[in-house]
Amino acid sequence: MKELEKTKRISISAVLFILIIFIGVLSFKRPKNIFKNDKNLILNHIVKQDYILQIKDLDSIDGALIDVRSPYEYNKGYIKNAVNIYTPDLLEPKQQSYIKQLNKENKTIVLYAKTPEDASGAWMLLTQLGIKNTKVLCAKLKYKNDKLIVESYPLEKPILNYAEFMKKANSGKITVVKKAPKKIIKLKKKKKKVAEGGC
Repeated sequence: MKELEKTKRISISAVLFILIIFIGVLSFKRPKNIFKNDKNLILNHIVKQDYILQIKDLDSIDGALIDVRSPYEYNKGYIKNAVNIYTPDLLEPKQQSYIKQLNKENKTIVLYAKTPEDASGAWMLLTQLGIKNTKVLCAKLKYKNDKLIVESYPLEKPILNYAEFMKKANSGKITVVKKAPKKIIKLKKKKKKVAEGGC
């Protein structure tokens, strides 16, 4: 009798478990935004720095200027003809449709923020989502007497050319250093002392 109840419980719990898994699979929704590009594409752009747009080239570009700062910062001052899309809002349907429309029209999307580093996160997100021809404006924004001042931003360059340094380092003779053999110290086992007798 007890075994029959045990079998019933196991059967019911197995059916419930399978039912829960089945409902979970049926209710699974595919995410709206899927990365379409490989991470190597981003790395290639970063190495080549072809995603950077200088201020002097801004007038020659046919595209849209998008300010990815917060609405508060945008209202304090912005570059002429810029549209504000805060970085966390880039995935909202309204913003996505605007960006996809620009992409269909083959317009360059120029993103800017306080510094290029601040705008690079939005650039990476859009590039991974398959939006082509996105650039980051190489500009630094600051305020003076409540007016927005846009300055050219110097890109960081390494002090050393590491590729050349490694090439020189590898071109020399390779010396192999032999490790000194480890000394093996043998321990002598101590003999156990016999307990002394006595009363």
